[in-house]
Amino acid sequence: MTLSHCSGLIVVDKKGAQLLFLHPTTLEVLDHSGGMPSLPHELAIDETRGLAFVPAYGNGFHGNNPIPNHFVSVIDLYARTRISDIDLTPLESPHTLRFGPDGLLYVCCENSSAVAVIDPETKRVTHILQAFSRNAHRLTVLPQRKLIVTENEEDATLTVLRIGDDSVRRTIVLPAPSAGIDHLPDEKFLVVSNALKPTLFLMDVDAGELRQEVELKHHRKSAQVVRVSPDGKWLLVIGDFEPIVTLISLPQWDQYPVPVGQKPMDAAFRPDGTTVLVANEDDGTLTEIQLSSRKVLRTVKAGVGCETLGFF
Repeated sequence: MTLSHCSGLIVVDKKGAQLLFLHPTTLEVLDHSGGMPSLPHELAIDETRGLAFVPAYGNGFHGNNPIPNHFVSVIDLYARTRISDIDLTPLESPHTLRFGPDGLLYVCCENSSAVAVIDPETKRVTHILQAFSRNAHRLTVLPQRKLIVTENEEDATLTVLRIGDDSVRRTIVLPAPSAGIDHLPDEKFLVVSNALKPTLFLMDVDAGELRQEVELKHHRKSAQVVRVSPDGKWLLVIGDFEPIVTLISLPQWDQYPVPVGQKPMDAAFRPDGTTVLVANEDDGTLTEIQLSSRKVLRTVKAGVGCETLGFF
């Protein structure tokens, strides 16, 4: 995607149980779609079909979701409407979802400790992959290696699954419980945030071992979501209940702290690689950060409490 083809910005307003559609340049709220199933959390965008997929997680949080939901809503990005809900029953608590290199959508279902596989064309669950843990909150897809890795937070484990081969499955034991996962561009290492203190684990995918623990120099608390930019130049680390993010240059690993709003949750990199947009749930704001200067460009109001967002 290039900036000239960036026509919109969708934001999941978790607290407002709605979706917001923003102008991608001015960040003005253009439209909204309310009445989402409780509670909309994350987001995956299918640019080919002009669709977004938004899971309804339930009323809790990781490790404690007593009234789980079981839907993934399908959103028409250009009509700005919810067109259907995919029922994942008997699976519960859908959370992180990512497209695989096979074009299928892989959805972590935390309470079920499983990954639902959805065909975006038929909008049906075609397969279920077991994570063999007590939960599976987030995942990352390594497209070149055709691997899915689930992050089983309270279990302090990762589950490695091979796309298209259910016989390949293994567990990586972490040094501590985790709060976020992504992979480095070479797909040799996973970046996992430590849920107990402000460090990152660099896990060797093949060996299944810790290679390095990176201290987050400017965080007082543990971090949560980690995001590698599409161009592979930046690793964004988002504070957990702390109004700070750290931009880490790759491959140098220089750390640049940037202040943001209260309870930053997730972020989206602008397609042209100039900025990153952070959703601050407790503020009802979005903070845009210029990557070249690592400075805040602007903070705008958006919804009640947004969690995730994406350009399309």
